[in-house]
Amino acid sequence: MQNQQTSWLSPADQARLAAFKAYAVHHPLLEDVDARLTQALLEPAGFAHVLVYGPSGVGKTTMLRRIASRAPALFTHLAPQGEASNWRLAPSSPALPPQPLLVLEARPPDGGTFHRADYYRSALTQLGETYYQQWSLVDIQAEQTWETKTRSKGRNPTTQFHDSPELRRALEEAMARRGVRAVIIDEAQHLMKVASGAKLLDQLDWLKSMTNMTGVVHALIGTYDLLDFRNLNGQAARRGQDLHFPRYQFQHEADRRAFQGALHSLLQQIPLDVDRQDLMNHWFYCYERSIGCVGILKDWLVRAVASALHAGIRRLTLAHLEQHALSNAQCERMAADANAAEQKLHYTESSREHLWTLLGMSGAPMSAATSTGAEPQARPAPPTTLRTPTAQAAAGRIGQRTPRRDPVGDRTPEEQPTRCSFAGAIELSPERITRTAVAKVECPVCGALRTLHPQGHTTVFPAHPKRQKRLSHEEARWIRHGSVWELVSPLTKEEA
Repeated sequence: MQNQQTSWLSPADQARLAAFKAYAVHHPLLEDVDARLTQALLEPAGFAHVLVYGPSGVGKTTMLRRIASRAPALFTHLAPQGEASNWRLAPSSPALPPQPLLVLEARPPDGGTFHRADYYRSALTQLGETYYQQWSLVDIQAEQTWETKTRSKGRNPTTQFHDSPELRRALEEAMARRGVRAVIIDEAQHLMKVASGAKLLDQLDWLKSMTNMTGVVHALIGTYDLLDFRNLNGQAARRGQDLHFPRYQFQHEADRRAFQGALHSLLQQIPLDVDRQDLMNHWFYCYERSIGCVGILKDWLVRAVASALHAGIRRLTLAHLEQHALSNAQCERMAADANAAEQKLHYTESSREHLWTLLGMSGAPMSAATSTGAEPQARPAPPTTLRTPTAQAAAGRIGQRTPRRDPVGDRTPEEQPTRCSFAGAIELSPERITRTAVAKVECPVCGALRTLHPQGHTTVFPAHPKRQKRLSHEEARWIRHGSVWELVSPLTKEEA
């Protein structure tokens, strides 16, 4: 494919361009996520899946290639798999070399639902096993064998997701035979394509079942669309690990230095004459047109270099870069999408207060808690403050009236408002409600619960009276933490 795209170049120029395209710049964010994902694959520690999400063009594919190239050395010294992979294989099974890491790309479905059978076929092909043996035991005393039974044509999970038990069994056996220890699925947001009536939780349950049967952890690599896979219920939250691959943030000095270092490394690899200092002086522009993503920056430079080689230009200038930069509208849309997801991921004070309330820690002193993270964060104040003896004394003696202004003249008692002030369009997309099949939304002001039926592209919370009684929270619902709407599911009986 590469030779066809660059056939108009001379062999020497093709080699120069190919070398530049193959160069993978190392930068701090890539190294950090690479190390954490590698550790999660080597020791899942109870996790069935790992979600790696970030903006498009941040460098996820480059990281995936690096891990795949190191896989044979990484998994060589691991202990053998547990009983989950001790399959009863036929004696004639071919002896194939071990393949500890299986890397796949989830294809977008032709219809409205992800095609699991197509996933099995792709995985088996990647493992080099395009055929499988099918075994069956038939009870000769049975009046009706399984071959003659009429299969149900109803709409069940198998038909919804185009599943194939035979292909799944073949894949599970092939994974055990080839010594697969981890599966990485690129473009994993396509797994979220589900038809009406199906739930995202069904997909996570499917992956968890695959992990339980084979002992193989699954890493899902994709865009911020994977955020809808997070915390669908308590069990999914416990069995899944999240890794955020962020872009470089201009407001952080360390990120600015790291982005400049990545830009300088790329400029050094360009197979043309380059005034590096002049281009480095315009790194602001390079950041703007790549929104802080090194992958977007690399693709931009590849386009500029290919165009220059085709035109016979041997010196790359800023003017030439400007011709191949993404438009302002494109960058604005990408930045808006990335910023919205980053705000959703932000661990706000209100979300921590809600956690403390659920854990019954409302009165605990904040000094007992620790704050972690790459960036130092100010510790939020505790949700409620315990009254100390000093504060109680300052409030006045028992029986003594607190000083206040007395009303003068005849006044009509003010009526307490009975209507809640929260109503109107909310920042919860109808698509998220449809995907999760949860339409209950909790008012962030009074806690009233309403079932919403979005129309078009807008979700509207209706005007309502203030809630008068406490809710039991025994059903899944959407709640707002700061400016972000999150799905909260009750614990199942097994989890309780």
